[in-house]
Amino acid sequence: MQAPATGAFAPSSTAMPTPDLRQLLGPMRAERARAPRTTLQEHLRLWRREAQMLINEIRYTAAALDLARQVVARREGRWGFAGGNARRHEALQALARRGLCHSVPGLARELRCSRQAAHRLTTALERQGLVSIEPGPADRRPLYLQLSPRGARELAAAEQSAHPCLDAIGDELKVREMRALGDALRRIRERAAALRR
Repeated sequence: MQAPATGAFAPSSTAMPTPDLRQLLGPMRAERARAPRTTLQEHLRLWRREAQMLINEIRYTAAALDLARQVVARREGRWGFAGGNARRHEALQALARRGLCHSVPGLARELRCSRQAAHRLTTALERQGLVSIEPGPADRRPLYLQLSPRGARELAAAEQSAHPCLDAIGDELKVREMRALGDALRRIRERAAALRR
């Protein structure tokens, strides 16, 4: 008669049950560790930080685009921006659009700025000889704006100089990407304009 096994070789009374074959052959499903829940304050802090980074990227991108356009224009012997900077160039573009009665309030709506800012802008452009400001025929209070021949020439030259810069910058961008980015930037601009009202 054989003695019962003792020591390390003795069968344990609490031995693990034999696993089912289906458990061994089935896919291993590791249980995901639950992510800690963020508080409202942490979420708000993260959102504000991301928004600040986005605003910085927009500011740096705008400055880089302005500089690149001026460099390319100077290299080709043309104007970078008609009027000397991007804001005046944008005002001249708005005044060049046909079918609109251009006034200071109308220009302010086009540029999404205050009437005072639009008036200062047009006064600066008039001093450069790029815009003519005339009083209305019936009431002398409203001021009507018109692009001067010199303004039209400088705007056309500036638009021509933008093409090589746009080709170089937009070469790697797809139309879908540019539209998505443009939509996002337009929404940001509209929200920023709503704060000034």
